[in-house]
Amino acid sequence: MNDFQPMDRSSLYEGVYAQIARALSEGTLKPDDKLRIRTLSEQLGVSVTPVRDAILRLVEAHALEWRGPKDIRVPRMTARQLDEVRLIRLRLEGLAARRAAEAGDRPGLLVLERIMAENEAARSAGDVAAAVRLNRQFHFQISEAAGMPVLQGMIQSLWLRMGPLIASVYELGGETMIRHHYDIVRAIEAGDGDAADAAIQADINAAAHFFGASGVLAETP
Repeated sequence: MNDFQPMDRSSLYEGVYAQIARALSEGTLKPDDKLRIRTLSEQLGVSVTPVRDAILRLVEAHALEWRGPKDIRVPRMTARQLDEVRLIRLRLEGLAARRAAEAGDRPGLLVLERIMAENEAARSAGDVAAAVRLNRQFHFQISEAAGMPVLQGMIQSLWLRMGPLIASVYELGGETMIRHHYDIVRAIEAGDGDAADAAIQADINAAAHFFGASGVLAETP
């Protein structure tokens, strides 16, 4: 599998990090997938140094697990870890949805509606990879519409953990994965911050409940 592109040397370190981080948040990489520094450096067309730097940054962020130089993998979340991330997402993404609703950003709303339509089309066509990417875009567009860059960065960092998990069960989740998106968009369109906050919290809680029942979480030792 080669989902990585050669890098422009001028932005080497950040570019390498961004590509691996995107593969995590978009769900290209899934729980238990292994990464090899040498293989990634060849795919990206760079030396091993910036790849190792990016890997170590992601290990520090708990998005990757370093078991050894030849055993770097995407971790499988435990129920306790998922619950911690869920609680944080409720606050951060709830705030983002509230601020997006209050901002009254009509162009941003149109982008959300387009993403939803494309997501439905991808699901109908059985294109799970595209549907997972669009699900991520939907959530990131809300945080962008909130107009709070620090908040946006915090949300994106959580998706380094959530992307692989969501991708691993998205197809099984079916309508559960997007059911509340319509309520979110309606609330944002109405400028109702309370409703937008409640709707995105319902979305996060429903997905977390499904993850817990799906059998994909790691067993706690």
